[in-house]
Amino acid sequence: MKINKYNGSFLLLISLSLITGFIALALLTKTFPLFAAKKLYFCQQFASNTLFQIPHTLPNTLAIALGTAILLGASSFFIQLWKTQRLVKGLLIKHVAISKKTENMIVLLGLKNSVHLVEDTNLFSFCTGILSPSIIITTGLVSSLNDKELEAVFLHEKAHLQNHDPLKIILGKTISCVFFFLPIFSELNKNIAATNELLADRFAIKSQQDTAFLRGALKKILMEPQITFATVPAISNPDYLEIRIRRLVNPSVKYYIGVSWISFFSTAIFLFISLFLLQTPANAFHMEHTTEPSYVMCSSDNASAAPTYKLPYYQ
Repeated sequence: MKINKYNGSFLLLISLSLITGFIALALLTKTFPLFAAKKLYFCQQFASNTLFQIPHTLPNTLAIALGTAILLGASSFFIQLWKTQRLVKGLLIKHVAISKKTENMIVLLGLKNSVHLVEDTNLFSFCTGILSPSIIITTGLVSSLNDKELEAVFLHEKAHLQNHDPLKIILGKTISCVFFFLPIFSELNKNIAATNELLADRFAIKSQQDTAFLRGALKKILMEPQITFATVPAISNPDYLEIRIRRLVNPSVKYYIGVSWISFFSTAIFLFISLFLLQTPANAFHMEHTTEPSYVMCSSDNASAAPTYKLPYYQ
C-alpha cells in the first residue's frame, strides 16, 4: 500500500524558511557597502526636507544577527544528532535476538534488517536515523501486545521510516531555531510532529482495514508511565497520544493544522518591512564638509536635493 508522504506543515516551513533566508541575505547585501560609514542619514520622497540619522552600527548589527541565527541553527542540528546518537547507542547495548515469529512478521511487512529489539520493560518504539532510518522497539512493548497490535505498531513505524520523518523532525527544529524571531516557525515545527504521527496512523489503519488494533496498542502504552524523547519522533510521545486515540475512536474527529493570528501577523509585518526596504532605491552621497565620514541615502527622486559629492550609485 502506498504511504502518504504529504505533510503540509513541513512544506510550508521549508518554503517560508527559504523566503525568509533569501530576504535576510538580500538585506545584508544591500547594507554591506555602508559598513564603513560613521554616520548615515535617510531621506524619502514624502519627507525630502528631513534627514533621519541611522545608527552606523545597523549594518554590523544585521551581520551579527544573521551569524547568530546560523550559529543557533547549526548548534541545534548537531546537539540533536548527538543526543539521538547517545540515546540509540545506550539502547543498542541491550540489543537482543528477535523471536522467529516476530522475525517472520517483520519480513512480511518489508522491514527486514530495519528493526532492533532491545531489552527494556518500558513500552515504546520509535524510528530514528537520518540517512538510513531504523526502528527500535522494546521487549516490554512486544510482550504486552497481541500479534495484530504488534503489526499495527510496525506498520506505524514503517510509515515513519519510509517518509524519512526523523529527518523532517530534525530539520523542523533546526529551522525554528534559526528563525527564532518569527513564532510561526516554532508552531509549524510542532504541527510537523503531530502530522507525522497522524499520517503514520492512517497508513497502519488502511493496511489493516481496522482501527481496533492500533487503538488497543496505544491504550496499553498510555496505561504505562511515559518516556518522552526530545530528539526523536516516538510512538509513545504523550503530546499526541490523546489526539491519536480520539481520531481512532471517532475517525470523524479532525485535527486541524493551524498557526495563531499572532504568528501570521508578525510574519506579515516582517515581510512587509523587508520588502519595503529592498524595493527602496537609494543613492549614497558623501558629505565631505563634515569632520567624519557621513552618508546620505536618498531615493532616486531626491538625488538633486543631496550634496554634489556623489558616490557610485548604490541600491
